Amino acid sequence: MVATTRPLVSVLIPTYNRADYLGDALNSALNQDYPNLEIIVHDDASTDSTLDLLSRYHDPRLKIIRTDDNHGMIGGWNYLASFAKGKYIKFLASDDLLAPQCVSLLVRAAEAHPDSALITCQREFINEEGRVVRKMGFARNDTVVNGLAHARWILTDLRENKIGEPTAVLYPRSFIKKAGEYDPQFSQFADFEYWIRLLQFGDLVYIHKPLCSFRTHSGSNTTAAIRDGRFITEIFALISKYYYSPHFTHAFHLTPADYAHVRRQKSLDTLKNIKDLLFAGNLIRSFTYTKKLASSVLQLSK
Repeated sequence: MVATTRPLVSVLIPTYNRADYLGDALNSALNQDYPNLEIIVHDDASTDSTLDLLSRYHDPRLKIIRTDDNHGMIGGWNYLASFAKGKYIKFLASDDLLAPQCVSLLVRAAEAHPDSALITCQREFINEEGRVVRKMGFARNDTVVNGLAHARWILTDLRENKIGEPTAVLYPRSFIKKAGEYDPQFSQFADFEYWIRLLQFGDLVYIHKPLCSFRTHSGSNTTAAIRDGRFITEIFALISKYYYSPHFTHAFHLTPADYAHVRRQKSLDTLKNIKDLLFAGNLIRSFTYTKKLASSVLQLSK
């Protein structure tokens, strides 16, 4: 792309008490080879050394927003997105990393496919020390898939997020008016659920290169969701949201048979998790999962 065709990209970094990792995340955004960026960090009432860390940065592309009242994760995402001015939105979790070419290659793909609703890439999973432990991607090659068809596949399977986490994805800011905000009833599945809504409006473009790193650690939201079992409640809430909505059942051609299948499948998946926990001697977590499953199935039956 020549300079005149490089649209503004808003790199959005929400953070709360992540001073140990935030510097690396922010540096990876500042080190992008893409020239037309605004980088907005929202310090959502952190109580650690985040404010001191951010005070060391002086870059004209960087804007820092500090709030004294914590918005919660999803409230913070929506609040931060309201400040974006770019043609494209690019979230970066404050414990994740972007490869130097991440934004440039995602934007190139977006501009080459104007009918796309979101663009994603292969990502690396790193541990607390930054060591790569595995890679994950949507496909084995660069590809473009029909958004509605892929969203329907997600909603009739609900077993894997092949699209990726917010750090892996770029999407047009204009689609926020169509899709709405991130849904605060979700935390573990908030991004996954939002990708489904975006795919109503265009294709999914995938770049088979590791352009970002997703960090796994004991303090992450993913780890917390596994520990407290909230992912069980959320997956059944997602089923309810999409299968009880005339709009979504029509948009994604969802049938009563699809609903019966996915409800049964997720119940069996959870029961297998509970069985594995029992065999491993983890009685407390198996009991927590059982209560979450029973409550979720009861809610669907109402």
